[in-house]
Amino acid sequence: MNNYFDRLVHHRRELHKIPETAYNEIKTGNYIRSVFEKLASFRTESVARTGIIAVYEHGNCDYIAFRTDIDGLKIREETGFDFSSEHEGFMHACGHDLHMAMMLTFAEYIESTSPDRNIILIFQPAEEGFGGGELIVKEGLFEKYKVKEIYALHNTVEFPVGTIALNDGKMFAGTIEFEIGLEGKGGHAAVPHLNNDLVTASVFLINLINSIVPRFLDPVHENLISVGMIHAGEAANILPSTAVIKGTARSYYKDDLDTIKNKLKDAANSVSIAFGIKAKLIIHSEYIPALNSISVAEKIKATDFGKGITVIDCEKKMTGEDFGFMTDRVPGAIAWLGAGNDVNTSFGLHHQSYNPDEKAMMAGFLYYKTLLDNVNS
Repeated sequence: MNNYFDRLVHHRRELHKIPETAYNEIKTGNYIRSVFEKLASFRTESVARTGIIAVYEHGNCDYIAFRTDIDGLKIREETGFDFSSEHEGFMHACGHDLHMAMMLTFAEYIESTSPDRNIILIFQPAEEGFGGGELIVKEGLFEKYKVKEIYALHNTVEFPVGTIALNDGKMFAGTIEFEIGLEGKGGHAAVPHLNNDLVTASVFLINLINSIVPRFLDPVHENLISVGMIHAGEAANILPSTAVIKGTARSYYKDDLDTIKNKLKDAANSVSIAFGIKAKLIIHSEYIPALNSISVAEKIKATDFGKGITVIDCEKKMTGEDFGFMTDRVPGAIAWLGAGNDVNTSFGLHHQSYNPDEKAMMAGFLYYKTLLDNVNS
């Protein structure tokens, strides 16, 4: 297995150098295709603008699918790696380079062993807020191919290397990323009655937004709304003519997400009327909850993945993952892949110094390999 670890590290470091954001994964896609050009058992297809699927067919049976995300983040890397990002201002700060490396090495294993199984490897673009998973579903992947089950992993330093953590239900919340723009007449702060006070309007708007969860949604449901950005004004004595509020909503219930959207619109309209200004709500992205199939999750928990790999239950989280669009169509499960060690847990996902332990990839590779072997048996 040492040879496979070497391949994992090679792929990871080459991909780490070339992070690209959503729907810009050109060099990344070229690297992926270059690997599959050497694997005669696969054929590749383009999906979701910059995504790729690799199809392996061996017999008249259903497909088992495995998915990786491929996009990076607009973050300036500060890891000090000798294989750091060559794209200034961009980084694989969420570990998608590890995910791709595991999938490519898994493909090389499939090529060398010729399993009697139909397999689809999904290299999905635009996971980071732009819904590449939803686009793949809308393009008809699961109508074209009869997929029986689908699997994915996401690395984290919250769990130690060798840990696979999942639950049999709520893994990731559905999300809404929103923006509300306010526009009015700016002017001197000494004469507010002649102008529009967008700063005060923004405060009222945020208070209305913060009332949505406790007053319009079932209190036993898992819901939250957080305003993460507000920008209004540049000087102490000038009332600005524009203001912008950005935030995120999270829920494990599709109906609650719909209610949140409607109430965000109501809040914007209310402030518009009360302050005599313009207010526009923009929804930048929407993800549905990522719910693990109970039967698939229980099968994973009952599987022996070998020495050094432990499967544990984990709590649900309010983080989002567009893998939910796939598990909404096909039974499947996503699990956390432990990548923590004694020195790397200070910086988590999306940090400029994020440093997952590369040994985690071997556990992820063996996880996929064992799942495939069990399907064949």
